[in-house]
Amino acid sequence: MNKSIDEEIKKASYFSNRNVAEGMYAGYQFPKYLSAYFQESDKDLQVLDIGCGLGQFLGSLKTRGFKNLHGIDINEESIESCRNNGLDVAMIDDIRHYAKGSSKKFDRIVMSHVLEHIDKALIIDTLMHIRQYLLNENGVFLLMVPNAQSYTGTYWRYEDFTHTIMFTAGSCIYALRAAGFTNIEFVDPEGTVHLSTIKRVIIRQLIKFHKFREDMWNKILQTSFHKPSPRIYSFELKVAAS
Repeated sequence: MNKSIDEEIKKASYFSNRNVAEGMYAGYQFPKYLSAYFQESDKDLQVLDIGCGLGQFLGSLKTRGFKNLHGIDINEESIESCRNNGLDVAMIDDIRHYAKGSSKKFDRIVMSHVLEHIDKALIIDTLMHIRQYLLNENGVFLLMVPNAQSYTGTYWRYEDFTHTIMFTAGSCIYALRAAGFTNIEFVDPEGTVHLSTIKRVIIRQLIKFHKFREDMWNKILQTSFHKPSPRIYSFELKVAAS
């Protein structure tokens, strides 16, 4: 990671500076959009959470009965919090160094809101190390990043001072392909999997209307999008890659 940003995230003050505390995740629930990748019958999966933070995701899997849970982070407060909650985590300096030295591969690797903190010049190399050294042959890499195409995309680019980049669906595909991933699927692109059927139908219609308006104004203003790239508007991009 970029050294200045890397050191900023490592600081004990990182979470307090961002007004984030462990108690904020007291009611954390396992994300419904990931259910297909963590079936009740798969509790022996080897799972790695890259950038495990305060342990909310690993903790939710532990509560559900998953056994082989591992996390890594560069922040001391993260590691201390996770260990206090009985989670198996390790302090690292660099994802690539950890990957290259790892003797273990994983069936599921989760990287939630971490990639946007890594210096742009190191992103593809970091993803290559994850795919080559950490992911099992039939494993799935689950990536979540803030979405630059969303209504609050610009806000999230700058809300966290340690963000170095933002992704659209197109740039996300590019980075993953450049790192050697060949199967790339956006998970819950409409951000509606947790909603009732009627709400899903309503939101889908509203999204269609939003796209119509965009197309109309693009034509009027002589602007455009990169047509091969998916137009996704949810707050975060959620990707399953292998």
